[in-house]
Amino acid sequence: MAEIPIITALIARRKAAEKTQEEAASMAGLSLKTYQRIENGTADIRLKNYLALIRGLKVTDLDIALDSLGVSGATPWDVAAASRVLPPEARAVLVSMIMIIYRDVIEKDG
Repeated sequence: MAEIPIITALIARRKAAEKTQEEAASMAGLSLKTYQRIENGTADIRLKNYLALIRGLKVTDLDIALDSLGVSGATPWDVAAASRVLPPEARAVLVSMIMIIYRDVIEKDG
């Protein structure tokens, strides 16, 4: 069985959320047996099931992508830098929102 980083990240997020395989399978709209095959690498996950699962785990695709790359502790600056691939209007809104949240956190901690 080859280790698939995205599946490894999903397993870690499932365990962190204290969800069983059965609960994850239900979130993804899959049978337990199919979900177990996905986790052990003998079956592929469909996009609609993946999206349902991450919604159920209350994480984003970006969370899974960063986890699969081994990136932990992403900062607001990391997300702002990654926004460079967005259209200019979307990038401006995202960066503004991040800065507002960041300033709010600094004020509460400071």
